[in-house]
Parts: sequence; C-alpha cells; structure tokens
Amino acid sequence: MVTLSTPAFAPPENLASRSMERLALREQATESLRNNGWRLLYTGLTPLRASVTLLDPSESLQISLQIPLTDDVEDWDLWIEACNRQLSVPLRQWLEEQGVEQSTLSRMSGSSNGTAEPLRLSNMLQVARWLQGPIDQIEQLAEQNQCQVVLHLAGLGPNS
Repeated sequence: MVTLSTPAFAPPENLASRSMERLALREQATESLRNNGWRLLYTGLTPLRASVTLLDPSESLQISLQIPLTDDVEDWDLWIEACNRQLSVPLRQWLEEQGVEQSTLSRMSGSSNGTAEPLRLSNMLQVARWLQGPIDQIEQLAEQNQCQVVLHLAGLGPNS
C-alpha cells in the first residue's frame, strides 16, 4: 500500500478535524469492498481531498473515491475503471444471472477464440449495476454529508 500526502500541508485546526472526519468517511465508504476481497492500492490526502483506490480480486476493475475536504466542493467523485480485459468470476456469474447471452459473455471474457472484447462503456454500465450495493453505501454517506456522488466510468474500448 502506498500513501500519498502533501508534506508542506499544515491545515488550520478546524480543517484538521474536518480532514479526520472525511478520512473516517473514506474508510467507511470503502469498507464493503475491502470486506469482499478488494485490495487497497493507495490512499491520498491533499489540501483539497482525501482519496482511495481499490483493486478487485481478479484485477479486472479499479475503484477510486475522492472526497473533498473543503465545504465549497459538494461532489464526491467515484471512478470505476476497467484495468483488464478479463471479467472477474463474480461479475461473470452476476451477468449470467441478469440474462446476458453466453456469446456476449464469451467475447467479453476472452473465452472464445482466445480474444477478449474490450470492456466498453456499455459493459461498464453492467459493472456499475453489479456494484450497486457498494455504490449505494457511498451515495448514502455522501447524502448524509450534504454531498452528491459523481460516477465516472472508464472502459478499455477506443471510445471509453
């Protein structure tokens, strides 16, 4: 795990307590992912935000959450990014349960003809639905703090 911070950053007293609250929120928001085997890649703290990035167990997906430390920014940024052409087994099983055709799953997972279809944005919408529970938890925490979550999706296709 790598932790990044700005060395010359010395927040005023009230900002220091706000930062501690936001760090606790960052941990709470990502707890369900970590409890389901997601690996912590790094955390960061700057004068403007606290961030965390996690990698799923199959190394197919990466999630980054950025929580602002100041009151003038109300959006939490949540990034879901494909980082491997292979689908994780739990995601593949979930897609099967949703009725995604076997031929589509085979192309997406690379199990047909040895070539994988890139995880395009349309695929990433399915990923976001699969992660609805953790996303709901993050959104609920943001709303409790009078903020909203902005969801960013990045696939592996040329238009993602």
